[in-house]
Amino acid sequence: MAAAVEAIGTSAFGKRLDAALASIIDFDILMVFAYRGAEKPVCCYHNMDATRAQTIVEAYIAGPYLLDPFYGAAMDTRGSAIRRLKDMAPDHFYSSEYYRRHYVLTGIRDEVGIVCRTPNWTGVVISFTRPVTSPAFGRRDLSLIRSAEPLLRTICERHWGVTGSDSVAADPIPGHDPINDTLNRMTDGVLTPREIEVTSLILRGHSNASIATALKITPGTVKIHRKNIHHKLKISSQAELFGLFIRQLSSN
Repeated sequence: MAAAVEAIGTSAFGKRLDAALASIIDFDILMVFAYRGAEKPVCCYHNMDATRAQTIVEAYIAGPYLLDPFYGAAMDTRGSAIRRLKDMAPDHFYSSEYYRRHYVLTGIRDEVGIVCRTPNWTGVVISFTRPVTSPAFGRRDLSLIRSAEPLLRTICERHWGVTGSDSVAADPIPGHDPINDTLNRMTDGVLTPREIEVTSLILRGHSNASIATALKITPGTVKIHRKNIHHKLKISSQAELFGLFIRQLSSN
């Protein structure tokens, strides 16, 4: 950890942080993404080879990041925290198209992130993972992470607060949802505002019951909205909806 502190502001910091974490817990991937609103995130550091990074980093930046629970955590500016994927993920996340067509390809079983705040980014997430061939992070792992988190977060905020960007991050506009904005462009006014909200939650991995709770409507009403969405967009599955969404992001 002392070596990581000494490397703040230098190109050696990422590797020193990697080594510091490895002295605390066992993990596979370490990656750091910096987010600013709906802009494509910047990967500040990762410890993967080029082939693996193409799937885990480059494909993620191309568009699916908007559906990532860690992106949502970065946009929630109410504070810094340790976040675990399984605790944040919507109830149908593991059957969502985002999970099936992106996340499952990463070979990641479990992921924990430390959300940091810096003046030049809305949020910076230091994320470490374990592969499907290893056990998930246990109570002892999480306890060790919590103990080290104040120092880890402080040095990461110090480092990435002065490197990677000279811009000042603007706070997210209240009620402004980047996914809804993308869906509005994609559908060109075909869907109503409520249908846009439902579509956004579907893409994130929410079930009908979860959508109903989030929007304070009945599950039956959600089913009607889903039927209307499919009819208006001339699609018949979530896979087609996800494909439309990713193509819209790619064209931006």
